[in-house]
Amino acid sequence: MPSALVERLRARSLVLPDYAGGGLVNVASSVLEILKVRDESDPPPLRALDPTLTRGIRQVVVVLADGLGTAQLRALAASGDVPFIASLLTRAERGERAQLIEATTIFPSTTAAAITTLNTARTPQEHGNLAYFIWLEEFAQVTQMLRWGPGITRRGSYFDNASVDPRDFVKVPSIHGRIRSRGGASYVIEPEIFRQEAMTRMHASSATYTGYFLPSSMGVRLRGLIEERPWGERPAYIYAYWAGIDSIAHLHGPQSAEHAMEAALFDLDLSRALSGRTSDDTLVILTADHGHAFTDPDKLIDLVGDAELRSLLRNPLAGEPRLVFLHTDEPARVKEHLERRYPGAFLLIDRDEAIDAGLFGRGDGEIARRRVGEVIAMLTDDRAASIVRVDGQTFRHRGSHGGMTPAEMNIPVLAWRA
Repeated sequence: MPSALVERLRARSLVLPDYAGGGLVNVASSVLEILKVRDESDPPPLRALDPTLTRGIRQVVVVLADGLGTAQLRALAASGDVPFIASLLTRAERGERAQLIEATTIFPSTTAAAITTLNTARTPQEHGNLAYFIWLEEFAQVTQMLRWGPGITRRGSYFDNASVDPRDFVKVPSIHGRIRSRGGASYVIEPEIFRQEAMTRMHASSATYTGYFLPSSMGVRLRGLIEERPWGERPAYIYAYWAGIDSIAHLHGPQSAEHAMEAALFDLDLSRALSGRTSDDTLVILTADHGHAFTDPDKLIDLVGDAELRSLLRNPLAGEPRLVFLHTDEPARVKEHLERRYPGAFLLIDRDEAIDAGLFGRGDGEIARRRVGEVIAMLTDDRAASIVRVDGQTFRHRGSHGGMTPAEMNIPVLAWRA
């Protein structure tokens, strides 16, 4: 691992991803370990997970609260907005069949990469779903990687064309298929509108899909599965997803009243799903894909409108509002332009330096070299950049992620027996 880049990042109090036992990928590996499916090709399980929590476990539930970083969770618990989760944090402090592990997400700190990691137990460099917007050579355009469709439009997927098979673009197998191949059961609880989305078809097709139309029903679906146990005596994995905290943090900010209300609704839903049960053979893990940094929409850096920058690029801008991928044959000129036009705004990283440092994870780096630009421009303060106009509109968020600040990278792993 090249020390120069690592030390440069640490000098700015940035957080490196931990793929060796303290990160999101290790949550997925722990699921495989507990269900006796993990093999030597997988990353290690969570190094800090208390083994007494996993003994005799037959069902593992992972609840992903999109965008609920560690700092946000702690603030919500302290303010009384999430009483059920706060009670679990108290249990964890007392060692009462509960534990809080302060972990890191993957890099970049974004949903498209993180959810694929949870579904595959592989790092972004291995699975290739590296950011929200990626230049894909296969389709010769910037792609929105949650739905695998043109980045400049709100709707549409390449897979709407029946002749284009999503499976042809999958780089690594899913944990759902692996669990089922070893005799276990696997379930995904997500919004009904995601049932035919690209991510589901690519990485969760082996799971039994349990959809809900309104967020309030997520907990109903979860409780129903745990009580009914349609898998019988087989080991089982349930993955449940809550989107609203991320959406609200983008629109109103991670410290807003709206954010607190959405978290309170999530807490109530989780309480209805999991409280008051006497069985003790289910491990529940509450985690997140990333947190949020506050970003001032009035300080948005309009890279889309920078004609001189565009003239230096081989492909359009991609990446994240906090982590821009610049595909260029003239990296020195791109860096000089950014430093001159936006002095002190960006932390500039060479693509190969980032890959060699292991920021994107394990593997040979072939996919990352194709999908990450030669220059990476990261924001570390309260600013974000406009990189893609979607249906002609510019995102002006009050909460953003993708970068490496503690607010974006640190995620909770709250585990308890239920």
